[in-house]
Amino acid sequence: MVYLTPKTTRGQQYWYLVKSFKFNGRVEKVQHYLGSEEPSERELERLKAIHGPELELAAVERMAKASAEMFRTPYLDTKALKGLERLKFLRRALNRLQQDRKAREREAEQSELAAVHGNLMLTSEPLAREQTEAILLHDRAPTGIPLSRVLEVLALRRLHREVGERVARLDRRAILKLHLEVREGQGDGGHLRQDSASLPGSAFVPPPPVLIEDELDALLEWWHDPSPLHSFERATLFHHRFLQLRPFEAGNGLVARLLLEGMLVRAGLPAPMWQREDRSRYLSALVAGDRGDRGRLISGFWKAYRQHHRSGVRGELAALKTEPRQAHLEAF
Repeated sequence: MVYLTPKTTRGQQYWYLVKSFKFNGRVEKVQHYLGSEEPSERELERLKAIHGPELELAAVERMAKASAEMFRTPYLDTKALKGLERLKFLRRALNRLQQDRKAREREAEQSELAAVHGNLMLTSEPLAREQTEAILLHDRAPTGIPLSRVLEVLALRRLHREVGERVARLDRRAILKLHLEVREGQGDGGHLRQDSASLPGSAFVPPPPVLIEDELDALLEWWHDPSPLHSFERATLFHHRFLQLRPFEAGNGLVARLLLEGMLVRAGLPAPMWQREDRSRYLSALVAGDRGDRGRLISGFWKAYRQHHRSGVRGELAALKTEPRQAHLEAF
């Protein structure tokens, strides 16, 4: 929490705003010097509103640095790891700071729209932003959009809200159910691929149908095993391998990106907000992974994700989008 405290040096009393927070079971503090005169109660509230966000960011920065040092990975450098951890702790702070229910609902609605639309943006037949908005915000089916696509968008919204919890219990049955819901009304939902397949633009050949179950189970076993990698790296590697398996006849990309989203959310990170211009980088990163270049695979995803959440990754004050009167509230 943020509170006022005096310190005495050589007989002189000085006043500080102090932010205390817990990290790894320890209570730590950051502070801001106010001066030698004790502020009035009204002035104190004003000072908390002004300096509270700075103290929050200072606490986040301290935790991000310490947390990033815990990972051992050949893929992301220290700066990237620190950016991801900074984003995670900022997200935690925002969940505490944003007390206004309507503001939280508006923020959730916009994040939901961006996540669903972003998933669709990377398909071969993306929907325009206004079409996605018509379905999600106005309960209206746009002219010329088949019912199956409308159901797909609605399913993605529903699953966006649930996928974090679903990933916590991830197994082959959960993945099949996810596919069934995404492909509602298509006739192929929840069924593994029965024919040979290829990956457009890649020399990699997906396994034959007879091996899909075993390969998918092996991937899930890898996911549940402990690892020194960062959650972002592990989610990216899972995403890539899942697409290599191409377990379904259709809908593989939508399901894979939902799983990626859920894995990141489960790790305390926000969902990706894919843009149309990300498609080329996304596909290039996947092809690099098909060639065995995990470094380029992960760096490609990181560059896009960093752009999606730039202010949070950088730890900018704008990332704490709270009302001034709320800025001094406890964040951890």
